[in-house]
Amino acid sequence: MTATIDPLLFTRPGHVGTVPVRRQATRRPAPSQAVFRRRRMVVAAVAVFGVASALLVTGAFATEPNPQIIQTVPRTHVVESGQTLWSIARLYMPTGNISEFVAELARVNGVDIEVGQIIRIP
Repeated sequence: MTATIDPLLFTRPGHVGTVPVRRQATRRPAPSQAVFRRRRMVVAAVAVFGVASALLVTGAFATEPNPQIIQTVPRTHVVESGQTLWSIARLYMPTGNISEFVAELARVNGVDIEVGQIIRIP
């Protein structure tokens, strides 16, 4: 018993038998004006987004802060045993005349201080 194999069953697409069949090139229709307009809008939007992102990242729109608006965080000090207003003033002003600074400390926190008290440093 012999088997016969039909060669047409095992052909690749685009081939008939052993000879390749050449397909005709099909041209796509030219895009319409609306398609060109949409493409240009997309490219323009991407470009604008890219430039805006770059400007925001680099801080190009940042402005200098107004010095009158800036609020300073008040400094504080916890009074330890043996400290006086004069010794605390010397901690924060190691050189120079501290008498005005001591007067300001006394005005803000009072003259009498106790261990553990939190005083404001002007």
